[in-house]
Amino acid sequence: MAVTRQQKNGDPMTLVDKAYERIKADFARGALAPGEKIIFRDLVERYGISETPIKQALNRMVTEGLVESIPHKGMWVATLNVRDFCEVLDIRYALESFLAPTVLQAVSYHPEYLQQLEDNIKRHYAAIERGTKNIDDFIEIYNVDHAFHILFIGFANHKHALKVYESIGAHSFSLFLYNRKPKAKLLDGVAEHQAILDALKAQDLDALQQAIRVHMENAKASVNFMLVPPAP
Repeated sequence: MAVTRQQKNGDPMTLVDKAYERIKADFARGALAPGEKIIFRDLVERYGISETPIKQALNRMVTEGLVESIPHKGMWVATLNVRDFCEVLDIRYALESFLAPTVLQAVSYHPEYLQQLEDNIKRHYAAIERGTKNIDDFIEIYNVDHAFHILFIGFANHKHALKVYESIGAHSFSLFLYNRKPKAKLLDGVAEHQAILDALKAQDLDALQQAIRVHMENAKASVNFMLVPPAP
């Protein structure tokens, strides 16, 4: 599991981050199913974390669309909605496309950024090759994928864009889908990251915008194939 900045610093947010990651993993495993009511005391016992950090983690998931909250009634695991997910992808595309010129300029001043993306892609390929047999494998792949986009947005040094990106759950819904993707499609996704990196190396804005667009379009196609039931 990826270690967050808060976990490294050891500040009070550590428990919230830990609860957040554990709950998301249970969503992916199906231990907490879409439409299921969330019982706080069950999570307290399962994770060995007090109720307050768990509630804070769940509130974060409410803003990301992973959890639904009804005042005075409780919280439920959100059901997957293709339209909502595709709208999130549209926002992801808008943010990354808008920031592309800034990121391109940033890497021209900081070539070490390119190495960070290169290292991420190597980890991504390695995670896929290690296996896709259980949900823990997919969670690791998900975390590396997520990290690539956080790096890209972060290079723009635009803290509000990064905050928006995280608050919309830009990758969170993807976690539900990873264990449905065949290995070939996972590898295609890494190849799309490589195309983004190649465009950055070439300082080619048109190619960068195109690579971002293709990545988002393919993500939408995956959602439609994996979540929309086939016609009778």
